[in-house]
Amino acid sequence: MNYDFIIYGGGISSEIAALALAKNNFSVCYVKNQTTQKTESNLVTFLSSGSINYLCSIINDPLEFNKFNDIEKITCRLATINDGSSITFDSEPNSTMGKILPNKIISEQLAISLKENKNIDTLFITKSIRKEIHSNKVSIVVDEQNEISAKVFILSINDKNLLDQNNIKFISQDLNQTALSMNVQGDFKIQNHAFQIFTSSGPLAFLPYSNNKASLVWSLKNGSKELNYEKSKLENKVNNYFEKEIGALKIENIETHKLNFLYAKKLYHGNTVIMGNIAHNIHPIAGQGLNLSIKDIYLFVEIILKYTSLGYEINNRMAFKEFNEIRKIDNAAYSFGTLALDKILKSDNTYLGMLVNMGVKILNKSNFLKSKIIKNATGGESFKAL
Repeated sequence: MNYDFIIYGGGISSEIAALALAKNNFSVCYVKNQTTQKTESNLVTFLSSGSINYLCSIINDPLEFNKFNDIEKITCRLATINDGSSITFDSEPNSTMGKILPNKIISEQLAISLKENKNIDTLFITKSIRKEIHSNKVSIVVDEQNEISAKVFILSINDKNLLDQNNIKFISQDLNQTALSMNVQGDFKIQNHAFQIFTSSGPLAFLPYSNNKASLVWSLKNGSKELNYEKSKLENKVNNYFEKEIGALKIENIETHKLNFLYAKKLYHGNTVIMGNIAHNIHPIAGQGLNLSIKDIYLFVEIILKYTSLGYEINNRMAFKEFNEIRKIDNAAYSFGTLALDKILKSDNTYLGMLVNMGVKILNKSNFLKSKIIKNATGGESFKAL
């Protein structure tokens, strides 16, 4: 079988890429590695308004997302300093910042759309694949017998053999941190308002997705005492930070996830393009992980369409180079910016703490700067046609 694109993955990013390409009448073989599927039920994702709008344009039932609350305000507060300052970001007039969506809901909607799209063939596998490179196409061999070919191979899974074969180089780091993810419920005093509290143990985010349900994500240093708290003790701890403004929170379940940093130095090699977490796995402090991937996908499709309209093949290297050059700026800024921000906010240096506190107070008084930050975070400029 011959296709325009083969996408090898297993997560949300690879499925969005498949739908985005198929929406533009490209033929896609989506090879889904089922060994990468996660069973976590309480993970959520912040999707910016730009990402939401783009996602709704490629799935079959966008109304499903309307069941979840919009985020209209985000407050960040320093709890590590006695007079800890805070800053509140408001959405632009007649718009929202985005939504907090359970990963399960996103996956369900993507699965329905994938199944119903006639331009996509989905192949489920449980073993690794073998890739063969030809002059103008890429072939993969599944189970040592089924060969599938395409002009472009998109890799969206951490397959060491394939990454080495394509000479993809990374900057990686074990962050020595664990994300404590909690589903909570309560009678929230305020709605459509997310919080990020910078505690001495690490950033603690309150991410509401309905009027009485939210996710708490606490990025903790490995070995932090909070990781060993019983549910009741942990509940008391988080309520110390949130009860006054939000109301009492009751923890329903708890999960832990190791945090790692990964940044690809280049997003393509030959006829292979990489996307998703394998391109950039960043600290969750800014909630931009999936949003970066969606911006990658959007721009890649737009560039491919631009070059094909000029008579070029879809595996034209000029298109891949342009995609890499444009996206590496935004990806690097968020990847290394969030890494630096996390280290700065966890620093024990008193003078650095005073500078951060002063900076937050100044920023909170500047509507111009806050507006610029919000426009970037919500993807306002990232989803415009080339």
